[in-house]
Amino acid sequence: LKPHAMDQHAAGPLARFVSGEWVGQATWYHKDVGQYLLYALVALHLLAIAFYALVRKRTLVRPMLHGDKHLPAPAPASRDDAASRIAALVVLALCAALAWGVSRLGAF
Repeated sequence: LKPHAMDQHAAGPLARFVSGEWVGQATWYHKDVGQYLLYALVALHLLAIAFYALVRKRTLVRPMLHGDKHLPAPAPASRDDAASRIAALVVLALCAALAWGVSRLGAF
């Protein structure tokens, strides 16, 4: 099964490495299962935030945004130095390079 040119473009840069049947199955999953699974996970996440805010009376959003949370008892600070930030930057750069490389596979 050779996918139609438009289908191949919509299938992504890795589609040429697998059979048309696999492309069809992946497309089915992404369109009929994956998107709804993602919606369900986002809804679950929002419900958990609402539960913590309304039932447990704990704010989660503000600490997520600015990175600090007031605790009833002192706790040791997490490591936040130049080495950990540089390591995070290296991981980000590697992930970006990998994503760029995969996206370029479709150009060949």
